[in-house]
Amino acid sequence: MKKFVLLKRMKNLFLSLTMLFFSLFLVACDEKTQEQRLVIWTDCPEFSQYIELFNKTHKDKSAILVYKENPALSLPPAKDEIVPDIIIGSWLRNENTTRYFKQIDSLFDRKSIASTDFYPQLLESGKVRKTQYLLPVSFNLPAIIFSTKNKDLISENYTITLEQIRKIASEYNTKNKNDVYSKIGFTPLSNEGFLYLAAKLYNADIYEGKNQLEWNEENLQKSIDFMRDWIRAENTSPQIEEEFSYKYLFMPYYRQVTSDRTLFAYTTSDVLLKAIKNQDLQIDYRWVCQDDVIPIEDSYTMLGIYKKAKNVVGATEFITWFFQSDNQKQILERKIDFNLDTDLFGIAGGFSSIRDVNEHILPIYYTHLLSNLPPATMLEVPQKLPIRWDSVKSSVIDVYLRESVVAEDKTTVPSIRSLETEWRKKVFEK
Repeated sequence: MKKFVLLKRMKNLFLSLTMLFFSLFLVACDEKTQEQRLVIWTDCPEFSQYIELFNKTHKDKSAILVYKENPALSLPPAKDEIVPDIIIGSWLRNENTTRYFKQIDSLFDRKSIASTDFYPQLLESGKVRKTQYLLPVSFNLPAIIFSTKNKDLISENYTITLEQIRKIASEYNTKNKNDVYSKIGFTPLSNEGFLYLAAKLYNADIYEGKNQLEWNEENLQKSIDFMRDWIRAENTSPQIEEEFSYKYLFMPYYRQVTSDRTLFAYTTSDVLLKAIKNQDLQIDYRWVCQDDVIPIEDSYTMLGIYKKAKNVVGATEFITWFFQSDNQKQILERKIDFNLDTDLFGIAGGFSSIRDVNEHILPIYYTHLLSNLPPATMLEVPQKLPIRWDSVKSSVIDVYLRESVVAEDKTTVPSIRSLETEWRKKVFEK
Protein backbone atom coordinates (compact mmCIF):
# COMPACT_ATOMS: atom_id res chain seq x y z
CA MET A 1 0.00 0.00 0.00
CA LYS A 2 2.78 2.38 0.91
CA LYS A 3 4.50 1.49 -2.37
CA PHE A 4 1.29 2.33 -4.29
CA VAL A 5 0.95 5.71 -2.53
CA LEU A 6 4.60 6.48 -3.22
CA LEU A 7 4.21 5.63 -6.91
CA LYS A 8 1.06 7.79 -7.11
CA ARG A 9 2.87 10.73 -5.52
CA MET A 10 5.79 10.30 -7.92
CA LYS A 11 3.35 10.22 -10.83
CA ASN A 12 1.61 13.43 -9.66
CA LEU A 13 4.99 15.10 -9.17
CA PHE A 14 6.02 14.06 -12.68
CA LEU A 15 2.75 15.47 -14.11
CA SER A 16 3.15 18.72 -12.17
CA LEU A 17 6.75 19.13 -13.38
CA THR A 18 5.65 18.34 -16.93
CA MET A 19 2.88 20.97 -16.80
CA LEU A 20 5.25 23.53 -15.25
CA PHE A 21 7.83 22.86 -17.97
CA PHE A 22 5.11 23.16 -20.66
CA SER A 23 3.86 26.46 -19.15
CA LEU A 24 7.39 27.85 -19.07
CA PHE A 25 7.83 26.71 -22.67
CA LEU A 26 4.65 28.56 -23.73
CA VAL A 27 5.76 31.71 -21.90
CA ALA A 28 9.17 31.48 -23.55
CA CYS A 29 7.52 31.01 -26.94
CA ASP A 30 5.18 33.95 -26.31
CA GLU A 31 8.10 36.14 -25.27
CA LYS A 32 10.04 35.01 -28.34
CA THR A 33 7.03 35.82 -30.54
CA GLN A 34 6.74 39.27 -28.98
CA GLU A 35 10.45 39.84 -29.50
CA GLN A 36 9.99 39.07 -33.21
CA ARG A 37 6.76 41.05 -33.56
CA LEU A 38 6.96 44.84 -33.79
CA VAL A 39 4.22 46.60 -31.79
CA ILE A 40 3.44 50.21 -32.75
CA TRP A 41 1.17 52.44 -30.68
CA THR A 42 -0.21 55.46 -32.53
CA ASP A 43 -3.07 57.95 -32.76
CA CYS A 44 -2.59 58.11 -36.54
CA PRO A 45 -4.63 55.32 -38.24
CA GLU A 46 -2.86 56.06 -41.52
CA PHE A 47 0.16 54.23 -40.13
CA SER A 48 -1.71 50.98 -40.79
CA GLN A 49 -0.93 51.57 -44.50
CA TYR A 50 2.72 52.24 -43.75
CA ILE A 51 2.96 49.12 -41.61
CA GLU A 52 1.33 47.03 -44.34
CA LEU A 53 3.89 48.31 -46.86
CA PHE A 54 6.75 47.68 -44.41
CA ASN A 55 5.59 44.10 -43.80
CA LYS A 56 5.20 43.54 -47.54
CA THR A 57 8.76 44.66 -48.23
CA HIS A 58 10.24 42.91 -45.18
CA LYS A 59 9.09 39.30 -45.43
CA ASP A 60 10.72 38.24 -42.19
CA LYS A 61 9.13 41.08 -40.19
CA SER A 62 5.71 41.39 -38.57
CA ALA A 63 4.68 44.87 -37.41
CA ILE A 64 1.23 45.47 -35.94
CA LEU A 65 -0.65 48.68 -35.07
CA VAL A 66 -2.37 49.33 -31.77
CA TYR A 67 -4.56 52.44 -31.96
CA LYS A 68 -4.40 54.79 -28.97
CA GLU A 69 -6.42 58.00 -28.98
CA ASN A 70 -3.66 59.71 -26.99
CA PRO A 71 -0.64 57.37 -26.68
CA ALA A 72 1.03 59.59 -24.08
CA LEU A 73 -1.93 59.04 -21.72
CA SER A 74 -1.55 55.25 -22.02
CA LEU A 75 1.97 55.22 -20.57
CA PRO A 76 3.08 53.13 -18.84
CA PRO A 77 1.22 50.17 -20.41
CA ALA A 78 -1.35 48.36 -18.27
CA LYS A 79 -0.14 45.31 -16.35
CA ASP A 80 -1.36 42.68 -18.82
CA GLU A 81 -1.04 44.83 -21.94
CA ILE A 82 1.33 44.06 -24.81
CA VAL A 83 4.32 46.36 -24.43
CA PRO A 84 4.84 48.78 -27.38
CA ASP A 85 8.13 48.96 -29.24
CA ILE A 86 7.47 52.25 -31.05
CA ILE A 87 5.13 55.05 -29.96
CA ILE A 88 3.93 57.64 -32.47
CA GLY A 89 1.68 60.60 -31.70
CA SER A 90 1.18 64.10 -30.38
CA TRP A 91 2.08 65.28 -26.86
CA LEU A 92 4.95 62.80 -26.42
CA ARG A 93 7.31 65.70 -25.76
CA ASN A 94 6.71 66.49 -22.10
CA GLU A 95 8.25 66.23 -18.65
CA ASN A 96 8.01 62.40 -18.78
CA THR A 97 9.87 61.94 -22.08
CA THR A 98 13.09 60.56 -20.58
CA ARG A 99 11.10 58.27 -18.27
CA TYR A 100 9.38 56.43 -21.10
CA PHE A 101 11.70 56.57 -24.13
CA LYS A 102 15.10 55.21 -25.07
CA GLN A 103 17.98 57.36 -26.16
CA ILE A 104 18.25 57.05 -29.96
CA ASP A 105 21.43 58.94 -30.83
CA SER A 106 22.82 55.60 -32.02
CA LEU A 107 20.57 55.82 -35.09
CA PHE A 108 22.69 58.74 -36.25
CA ASP A 109 25.97 57.26 -35.00
CA ARG A 110 25.39 54.16 -37.15
CA LYS A 111 24.28 56.36 -40.03
CA SER A 112 20.96 54.48 -40.14
CA ILE A 113 19.38 57.87 -40.79
CA ALA A 114 20.93 61.28 -41.43
CA SER A 115 20.27 64.17 -39.06
CA THR A 116 20.75 66.57 -41.97
CA ASP A 117 17.60 65.18 -43.66
CA PHE A 118 15.38 66.72 -40.97
CA TYR A 119 14.35 70.31 -40.35
CA PRO A 120 16.92 71.18 -37.66
CA GLN A 121 14.49 72.95 -35.31
CA LEU A 122 12.12 69.97 -35.43
CA LEU A 123 14.89 67.49 -34.76
CA GLU A 124 16.21 69.62 -31.91
CA SER A 125 12.79 69.56 -30.25
CA GLY A 126 13.15 65.80 -29.70
CA LYS A 127 16.23 66.25 -27.53
CA VAL A 128 16.49 66.39 -23.75
CA ARG A 129 19.78 67.82 -22.49
CA LYS A 130 21.36 67.34 -25.94
CA THR A 131 20.34 63.66 -26.11
CA GLN A 132 17.87 62.52 -28.80
CA TYR A 133 14.80 60.74 -27.44
CA LEU A 134 12.16 61.55 -30.05
CA LEU A 135 12.11 62.08 -33.81
CA PRO A 136 9.68 64.42 -35.61
CA VAL A 137 7.29 62.73 -38.05
CA SER A 138 4.99 65.41 -39.46
CA PHE A 139 3.71 68.93 -38.81
CA ASN A 140 1.16 71.52 -39.96
CA LEU A 141 1.12 75.29 -40.34
CA PRO A 142 -1.42 78.14 -40.00
CA ALA A 143 -2.73 79.56 -43.28
CA ILE A 144 -4.96 82.35 -44.54
CA ILE A 145 -7.00 81.58 -47.67
CA PHE A 146 -8.71 83.84 -50.20
CA SER A 147 -10.49 83.52 -53.52
CA THR A 148 -8.22 83.62 -56.58
CA LYS A 149 -10.50 86.33 -58.03
CA ASN A 150 -9.25 88.59 -55.21
CA LYS A 151 -5.55 87.76 -55.53
CA ASP A 152 -4.73 91.27 -56.77
CA LEU A 153 -5.66 92.60 -53.32
CA ILE A 154 -2.86 90.56 -51.71
CA SER A 155 0.62 91.82 -52.59
CA GLU A 156 2.54 89.30 -50.45
CA ASN A 157 3.69 86.20 -52.31
CA TYR A 158 4.28 83.59 -49.59
CA THR A 159 3.45 84.81 -46.10
CA ILE A 160 1.17 87.34 -44.45
CA THR A 161 1.30 89.03 -41.02
CA LEU A 162 -1.47 89.93 -38.58
CA GLU A 163 -1.11 93.62 -39.44
CA GLN A 164 -1.35 92.89 -43.15
CA ILE A 165 -4.44 90.72 -42.69
CA ARG A 166 -6.06 93.50 -40.66
CA LYS A 167 -5.24 96.27 -43.13
CA ILE A 168 -6.24 94.42 -46.30
CA ALA A 169 -9.38 92.98 -44.70
CA SER A 170 -10.59 96.35 -43.38
CA GLU A 171 -10.28 97.86 -46.86
CA TYR A 172 -12.60 95.12 -48.12
CA ASN A 173 -15.35 95.98 -45.61
CA THR A 174 -18.54 97.20 -47.29
CA LYS A 175 -21.84 98.55 -45.92
CA ASN A 176 -25.19 98.74 -47.69
CA LYS A 177 -27.50 101.75 -47.85
CA ASN A 178 -28.84 100.88 -44.39
CA ASP A 179 -25.34 101.20 -42.93
CA VAL A 180 -25.19 97.43 -42.34
CA TYR A 181 -22.18 95.35 -43.36
CA SER A 182 -22.71 93.35 -46.54
CA LYS A 183 -19.03 92.35 -46.57
CA ILE A 184 -16.42 92.04 -43.82
CA GLY A 185 -12.90 91.23 -44.90
CA PHE A 186 -12.08 89.08 -41.87
CA THR A 187 -13.90 88.17 -38.66
CA PRO A 188 -11.37 87.00 -36.04
CA LEU A 189 -14.04 85.78 -33.62
CA SER A 190 -15.66 83.41 -36.13
CA ASN A 191 -12.34 81.90 -37.19
CA GLU A 192 -11.76 79.19 -34.60
CA GLY A 193 -8.24 79.17 -33.21
CA PHE A 194 -7.27 82.58 -34.58
CA LEU A 195 -7.11 84.31 -31.20
CA TYR A 196 -4.81 81.58 -29.95
CA LEU A 197 -2.66 81.90 -33.08
CA ALA A 198 -2.34 85.64 -32.41
CA ALA A 199 -1.19 84.90 -28.85
CA LYS A 200 1.48 82.54 -30.20
CA LEU A 201 2.62 85.10 -32.78
CA TYR A 202 2.96 87.69 -30.01
CA ASN A 203 5.16 85.24 -28.06
CA ALA A 204 2.73 84.70 -25.21
CA ASP A 205 4.87 81.61 -24.63
CA ILE A 206 2.27 79.42 -22.91
CA TYR A 207 3.90 76.22 -21.66
CA GLU A 208 3.80 73.51 -19.03
CA GLY A 209 5.41 74.67 -15.81
CA LYS A 210 5.70 72.71 -12.59
CA ASN A 211 2.16 71.37 -12.09
CA GLN A 212 0.59 74.42 -13.72
CA LEU A 213 0.59 76.57 -16.85
CA GLU A 214 3.06 79.41 -17.27
CA TRP A 215 3.09 82.25 -19.80
CA ASN A 216 4.50 85.65 -20.68
CA GLU A 217 1.85 87.97 -19.22
CA GLU A 218 3.03 91.12 -21.02
CA ASN A 219 3.03 89.53 -24.47
CA LEU A 220 -0.26 87.75 -23.85
CA GLN A 221 -1.92 91.07 -23.02
CA LYS A 222 -0.39 92.66 -26.10
CA SER A 223 -2.06 90.05 -28.29
CA ILE A 224 -5.40 90.56 -26.52
CA ASP A 225 -5.19 94.35 -26.84
CA PHE A 226 -4.36 94.03 -30.53
CA MET A 227 -7.36 91.78 -31.20
CA ARG A 228 -9.71 93.94 -29.10
CA ASP A 229 -8.71 97.04 -31.07
CA TRP A 230 -8.92 95.22 -34.42
CA ILE A 231 -12.48 94.03 -33.86
CA ARG A 232 -13.75 97.36 -32.57
CA ALA A 233 -11.84 99.68 -34.90
CA GLU A 234 -12.32 97.73 -38.14
CA ASN A 235 -15.52 95.73 -37.61
CA THR A 236 -17.38 98.07 -35.18
CA SER A 237 -17.88 95.60 -32.32
CA PRO A 238 -17.79 91.93 -31.31
CA GLN A 239 -21.59 91.84 -31.52
CA ILE A 240 -21.65 93.18 -35.10
CA GLU A 241 -19.01 90.64 -36.09
CA GLU A 242 -20.95 87.77 -34.56
CA GLU A 243 -24.21 88.86 -36.18
CA PHE A 244 -22.53 89.07 -39.59
CA SER A 245 -20.95 85.63 -39.13
CA TYR A 246 -24.27 84.11 -38.08
CA LYS A 247 -26.02 85.61 -41.09
CA TYR A 248 -23.45 85.00 -43.83
CA LEU A 249 -20.61 82.73 -42.73
CA PHE A 250 -22.50 79.55 -41.89
CA MET A 251 -20.94 77.71 -44.86
CA PRO A 252 -17.57 75.85 -45.06
CA TYR A 253 -14.56 78.15 -44.72
CA TYR A 254 -13.57 77.91 -48.40
CA ARG A 255 -17.10 78.80 -49.52
CA GLN A 256 -16.98 81.85 -47.30
CA VAL A 257 -14.21 83.39 -49.41
CA THR A 258 -15.57 82.31 -52.80
CA SER A 259 -18.99 83.77 -51.89
CA ASP A 260 -17.34 87.23 -51.65
CA ARG A 261 -18.96 87.89 -48.26
CA THR A 262 -15.52 87.80 -46.69
CA LEU A 263 -12.03 88.16 -48.10
CA PHE A 264 -10.05 85.91 -45.75
CA ALA A 265 -10.60 82.73 -43.78
CA TYR A 266 -8.21 81.00 -41.37
CA THR A 267 -7.31 77.30 -41.49
CA THR A 268 -4.35 74.93 -41.20
CA SER A 269 -2.28 73.20 -43.88
CA ASP A 270 -3.77 69.72 -43.36
CA VAL A 271 -7.35 70.98 -43.79
CA LEU A 272 -6.42 73.34 -46.63
CA LEU A 273 -4.34 71.04 -48.81
CA LYS A 274 -6.64 68.03 -48.66
CA ALA A 275 -9.58 70.31 -49.62
CA ILE A 276 -7.69 71.82 -52.55
CA LYS A 277 -6.66 68.37 -53.76
CA ASN A 278 -10.10 66.77 -53.51
CA GLN A 279 -12.19 69.63 -54.88
CA ASP A 280 -11.93 72.15 -57.68
CA LEU A 281 -11.59 75.19 -55.43
CA GLN A 282 -10.55 78.56 -56.79
CA ILE A 283 -8.62 79.57 -53.71
CA ASP A 284 -5.08 80.59 -52.85
CA TYR A 285 -3.27 80.87 -49.51
CA ARG A 286 -0.47 82.48 -47.51
CA TRP A 287 1.32 81.18 -44.41
CA VAL A 288 0.62 83.32 -41.33
CA CYS A 289 3.78 84.75 -39.78
CA GLN A 290 5.09 87.45 -37.46
CA ASP A 291 8.67 88.71 -37.23
CA ASP A 292 9.73 86.12 -39.83
CA VAL A 293 8.35 83.24 -37.76
CA ILE A 294 5.65 80.72 -38.71
CA PRO A 295 4.50 78.75 -35.64
CA ILE A 296 4.09 75.01 -36.16
CA GLU A 297 0.76 73.65 -34.95
CA ASP A 298 0.93 72.33 -31.38
CA SER A 299 -0.17 68.80 -32.26
CA TYR A 300 2.79 67.94 -34.48
CA THR A 301 3.59 64.22 -34.52
CA MET A 302 6.69 62.64 -32.99
CA LEU A 303 8.05 59.11 -32.63
CA GLY A 304 10.16 57.26 -30.09
CA ILE A 305 11.24 53.79 -28.98
CA TYR A 306 9.63 52.73 -25.70
CA LYS A 307 12.15 52.29 -22.87
CA LYS A 308 11.04 48.68 -22.19
CA ALA A 309 10.58 47.70 -25.84
CA LYS A 310 10.92 43.96 -26.54
CA ASN A 311 11.93 44.37 -30.17
CA VAL A 312 14.48 47.18 -30.35
CA VAL A 313 16.09 45.71 -33.46
CA GLY A 314 12.76 45.66 -35.30
CA ALA A 315 11.95 49.18 -34.08
CA THR A 316 15.27 50.46 -35.38
CA GLU A 317 14.67 48.81 -38.74
CA PHE A 318 11.17 50.31 -39.10
CA ILE A 319 12.36 53.81 -38.15
CA THR A 320 15.27 53.57 -40.58
CA TRP A 321 12.88 52.45 -43.36
CA PHE A 322 10.26 55.10 -42.62
CA PHE A 323 12.62 58.08 -42.67
CA GLN A 324 13.96 57.39 -46.16
CA SER A 325 12.67 59.84 -48.80
CA ASP A 326 12.20 57.07 -51.37
CA ASN A 327 10.03 55.08 -48.97
CA GLN A 328 7.86 58.10 -48.15
CA LYS A 329 7.48 58.63 -51.90
CA GLN A 330 6.36 55.02 -52.19
CA ILE A 331 3.88 55.61 -49.37
CA LEU A 332 2.36 58.57 -51.25
CA GLU A 333 2.28 56.69 -54.56
CA ARG A 334 0.55 53.73 -52.97
CA LYS A 335 -2.00 55.98 -51.29
CA ILE A 336 -2.92 57.50 -54.65
CA ASP A 337 -2.85 54.22 -56.61
CA PHE A 338 -5.14 52.44 -54.15
CA ASN A 339 -7.20 55.51 -53.23
CA LEU A 340 -6.29 55.13 -49.56
CA ASP A 341 -7.34 57.85 -47.08
CA THR A 342 -7.25 60.58 -49.72
CA ASP A 343 -8.92 62.87 -47.18
CA LEU A 344 -5.65 62.94 -45.23
CA PHE A 345 -2.89 65.27 -46.33
CA GLY A 346 0.72 64.28 -46.91
CA ILE A 347 2.65 62.04 -44.53
CA ALA A 348 0.81 61.15 -41.31
CA GLY A 349 -1.65 63.99 -41.94
CA GLY A 350 0.88 66.76 -42.48
CA PHE A 351 4.13 67.94 -43.98
CA SER A 352 6.93 65.43 -43.59
CA SER A 353 9.73 66.13 -41.12
CA ILE A 354 12.07 65.22 -44.00
CA ARG A 355 12.72 68.40 -45.93
CA ASP A 356 13.44 66.66 -49.26
CA VAL A 357 9.99 65.02 -49.21
CA ASN A 358 8.23 68.39 -48.88
CA GLU A 359 10.35 70.16 -51.46
CA HIS A 360 10.58 67.49 -54.17
CA ILE A 361 7.94 64.81 -53.61
CA LEU A 362 4.80 66.33 -52.04
CA PRO A 363 4.39 68.97 -54.80
CA ILE A 364 3.97 66.13 -57.33
CA TYR A 365 0.74 65.16 -55.55
CA TYR A 366 -0.26 68.57 -54.17
CA THR A 367 0.49 70.94 -57.05
CA HIS A 368 -0.51 74.07 -55.09
CA LEU A 369 2.71 73.61 -53.10
CA LEU A 370 4.75 74.36 -56.21
CA SER A 371 4.03 78.05 -55.74
CA ASN A 372 4.25 78.21 -51.94
CA LEU A 373 6.31 75.73 -49.97
CA PRO A 374 6.87 76.31 -46.22
CA PRO A 375 9.99 78.48 -45.76
CA ALA A 376 12.26 76.17 -43.75
CA THR A 377 14.11 78.86 -41.80
CA MET A 378 10.88 80.49 -40.56
CA LEU A 379 9.40 77.42 -38.86
CA GLU A 380 9.15 77.58 -35.07
CA VAL A 381 8.41 74.62 -32.81
CA PRO A 382 5.92 75.11 -29.93
CA GLN A 383 6.86 74.85 -26.28
CA LYS A 384 6.56 71.57 -24.40
CA LEU A 385 2.88 71.14 -23.67
CA PRO A 386 0.82 68.96 -21.29
CA ILE A 387 -0.41 65.54 -22.40
CA ARG A 388 -4.01 66.81 -22.16
CA TRP A 389 -3.24 70.03 -24.04
CA ASP A 390 -6.27 69.80 -26.36
CA SER A 391 -8.54 69.80 -23.33
CA VAL A 392 -6.56 72.53 -21.51
CA LYS A 393 -6.55 74.75 -24.58
CA SER A 394 -10.28 74.49 -25.29
CA SER A 395 -11.38 74.80 -21.64
CA VAL A 396 -8.85 77.32 -20.38
CA ILE A 397 -6.82 79.24 -22.99
CA ASP A 398 -9.50 79.63 -25.67
CA VAL A 399 -12.11 80.63 -23.10
CA TYR A 400 -9.80 83.20 -21.52
CA LEU A 401 -8.79 84.73 -24.86
CA ARG A 402 -12.35 85.04 -26.14
CA GLU A 403 -13.69 86.46 -22.89
CA SER A 404 -10.81 88.97 -22.75
CA VAL A 405 -11.36 90.15 -26.32
CA VAL A 406 -15.18 90.36 -26.16
CA ALA A 407 -15.67 91.79 -22.65
CA GLU A 408 -16.21 95.53 -22.33
CA ASP A 409 -15.17 95.38 -18.68
CA LYS A 410 -11.93 93.41 -18.26
CA THR A 411 -12.59 92.94 -14.53
CA THR A 412 -15.37 90.48 -15.37
CA VAL A 413 -12.97 88.13 -17.19
CA PRO A 414 -11.95 85.04 -15.19
CA SER A 415 -8.19 84.55 -14.84
CA ILE A 416 -6.29 81.78 -16.57
CA ARG A 417 -5.36 80.39 -13.17
CA SER A 418 -8.98 80.20 -12.00
CA LEU A 419 -10.05 78.55 -15.28
CA GLU A 420 -7.17 76.08 -14.96
CA THR A 421 -8.13 75.24 -11.38
CA GLU A 422 -11.72 74.62 -12.46
CA TRP A 423 -10.53 72.44 -15.34
CA ARG A 424 -8.34 70.35 -13.03
CA LYS A 425 -11.27 69.74 -10.69
CA LYS A 426 -13.38 68.42 -13.56
CA VAL A 427 -10.63 66.23 -15.00
CA PHE A 428 -8.84 64.88 -11.93
CA GLU A 429 -11.50 64.87 -9.21
CA LYS A 430 -14.18 62.79 -10.91
